[in-house]
Amino acid sequence: MVSNPKILVVGAGASGLAFALECAHRGIKPRIIDKRPNRSMIEKATGVAAGVWSQLSKFGVSPKTVETAIPMRNFAFYDDGELVANVPVPPIDGCPPAHLYPQGELERHLERALAIKGVEVEYSTAFHSYEESKNSILVRAQVSSGEIAPLGSYDWVIGADGAHSAVREAAEIPFIGRNYPENWSVAEITTNQWPQNAQAQLFLQSNGVGLFLSQPAAGLVQGILNDENAARQLTSLFTDAELRYERHFTVALKRVRTPRKGRVWVIGDAAHVQSPVGGQGLNLAIWDGVTLAEGLLAGDLKVEAALAKRARKVLFFTDFDYRMLATQSTLIRNARNTYWAYAAKHPLLARWFFKIISGVW
Repeated sequence: MVSNPKILVVGAGASGLAFALECAHRGIKPRIIDKRPNRSMIEKATGVAAGVWSQLSKFGVSPKTVETAIPMRNFAFYDDGELVANVPVPPIDGCPPAHLYPQGELERHLERALAIKGVEVEYSTAFHSYEESKNSILVRAQVSSGEIAPLGSYDWVIGADGAHSAVREAAEIPFIGRNYPENWSVAEITTNQWPQNAQAQLFLQSNGVGLFLSQPAAGLVQGILNDENAARQLTSLFTDAELRYERHFTVALKRVRTPRKGRVWVIGDAAHVQSPVGGQGLNLAIWDGVTLAEGLLAGDLKVEAALAKRARKVLFFTDFDYRMLATQSTLIRNARNTYWAYAAKHPLLARWFFKIISGVW
């Protein structure tokens, strides 16, 4: 460890920005690069957990400052078109367990906060390779001209470059797990027909297909489906729907056994990917970034074990949640539906679930 480490962050998504912000907040200005020409505003996640807001508040990013974040207070749950439960969401430590807010907008706030601290994202700069010695790590990158050029020597390289991480591949860090069988889709529409008393709705079917709807902003509805027809489902539910986008993707349950190899770390989707059920991808990514920066700058390499442990727990939860929602077993469906029907009348029964969602654990 050195007192003023040189750090390169690869990837300016949620985890990379969170890591860089925590470093800058502590007086260390990392270099942050991203292969994209600019920030993408196509939305991914929409739920920001209470624990993450708590971590980000020191940077001036909170539900109070972003203003349009929608607190999660209620969600409706349907099975084969029948209402199972209209669940009041219990507060966790006096706060909503999550707010609905578009990931793209949140990342833009984080990038602005980073710029205020004097750190700018270097776009159109793609990590290429590295050579590690005893005292440093030399990185090469592909710059906007297409040339492969030295990017300098660093004490640490932080790979926050997504599920198809070039940093993880270069470090030859195994990515273990499995793929889910379905082809998934996500779509977003504009509509004026979203019910005012709900922030999220879940439509399950006995064939294992489930549609999760959320309201990332007023007049917008996002739908995630473990099938290929999210747009068609949305337009059938909302007669005034205007489609903004639809994209298709596959989902995996994979993680690294440990997020560090030598002077290289991987965080966020570079370290773990999971089902979007449970809404933990964005939140775990930000937790990774802030927690790693705190540990690394304090000289506490035990943070490696802490990152791996939390990832294992979150992936277990999201996989369990996915299995419960996508089950075709009549017995499990009945047990699941009975539980949520009781939880709707007695919200304290659902508190354990929303505490996990909140990240306050």
